[in-house]
Amino acid sequence: MDTSFFGRLAGDLDRNRLCRVAVPFAQDEAVSYAVCEAVRLGVAGAVLIGDPAAIREMYGETASHPAVKIVAETDAAKACQTAIDAVREGNAEILMKGLVPTAVILKAVLNSQRGLKKNPVLSHLAFFELPTQPGLKLLTDPALNIAPDAEMLVKEVENAAEAFRIFVPGRPPRVALLAANEKVSDKVPSTVMAGLAAQALSQREDLVAEGPISLDLACSADSCRIKKYKGRIQGNADILVVPRIETGNALYKSLQYLVRARMGGMIFGARCPIVLTSRADDNATKLNSLLLGIRLWQGAGASKPEPTLAAGR
Repeated sequence: MDTSFFGRLAGDLDRNRLCRVAVPFAQDEAVSYAVCEAVRLGVAGAVLIGDPAAIREMYGETASHPAVKIVAETDAAKACQTAIDAVREGNAEILMKGLVPTAVILKAVLNSQRGLKKNPVLSHLAFFELPTQPGLKLLTDPALNIAPDAEMLVKEVENAAEAFRIFVPGRPPRVALLAANEKVSDKVPSTVMAGLAAQALSQREDLVAEGPISLDLACSADSCRIKKYKGRIQGNADILVVPRIETGNALYKSLQYLVRARMGGMIFGARCPIVLTSRADDNATKLNSLLLGIRLWQGAGASKPEPTLAAGR
């Protein structure tokens, strides 16, 4: 029996709370795999937007499932808005990126009139589990925020901590604000930002933030012992916060391709989870991402939002 976090994920979902996922331009092979599996597991329905003929061919029997609806749309931007409208009107609970550019779907999400923005900052969360170290860990931000300042780092931490608590309730998450070393120096801007963010979070009782801290000290108790590091995090960080997108992207892909970590990813901070993965992510990662989105929705509460657009749209 697989007792790892990702091994338990599907089994931990509530089959009595079906989560409908809206997918703009759903005619994507990897997305179809994830949606079909989630429907087969009995945890998801879907609003599939795009080319009906291509969707029916790609999704097979799932396309005619009672919990699946197909909506015709040939324009990428309109497909994204249709998917967002489905969430806003209570006809879907989460959003998943289909065969549309990331910039297009995010522009629709961030629209002040008809979008889904909730928190001040949206950030990308990578959920991962190491082969030799079972247990959930989060990485932020490997895909969305390019060069955050200290204030934005704090917002990224708040997003990650909010998500982490849904999966691991009952204890404050340990947050490592990564830099090359632990000494604040004007010559190393990442240490300055990490120090400022850690200071801003120092009085929080719902999380433990340490920074600047190097990756080895965040992830290895042996390194902490050898280096005589006395911080509150002793190789047991739950959340890794990177200073720039280059660091996060390289770390994400190192975990994926060199370590073969089990992974999933999404945009967090909107009114619903937004399942967003790399085009090169494998089927398992895309399915993990969708199941994570469903679990986040279930954990945050399954109440439907009040309709905000005209009925019958």
